Amino acid sequence: MEDTELVQTGIGLLASVYRLRQNLRDGTGEPGASGYPELLEGALDFTMTADFTLPEEHIAEVQQIVNQAVDQLAHRQEAVMRGLLMGFVKIVEAYEEDEARPDVLEALQQLPLEVATEE
Repeated sequence: MEDTELVQTGIGLLASVYRLRQNLRDGTGEPGASGYPELLEGALDFTMTADFTLPEEHIAEVQQIVNQAVDQLAHRQEAVMRGLLMGFVKIVEAYEEDEARPDVLEALQQLPLEVATEE
């Protein structure tokens, strides 16, 4: 995927999470029906090539180590992305509550406490 497509995926995630929250609030949505997995399909896929040759007996071991590192990185990225999406929704909700000028920083500072009590 090109950078432009990845940016578009990010925007799609924001819209998807926002729509899900609206639907849940209105009683018309179903938890877990965000389209999140479909939007990410292919976004985190990549291939690597090495500029050196590796003895055949070490290839499987190196692949395993690389896969573990990538899995850990992907998990961390997903957690950060969830936080960004939650922050986006929190700010949008503050504006939708007809506050003339919501305190964005306060809303974002309160959000980690909300997340901690949910889990």
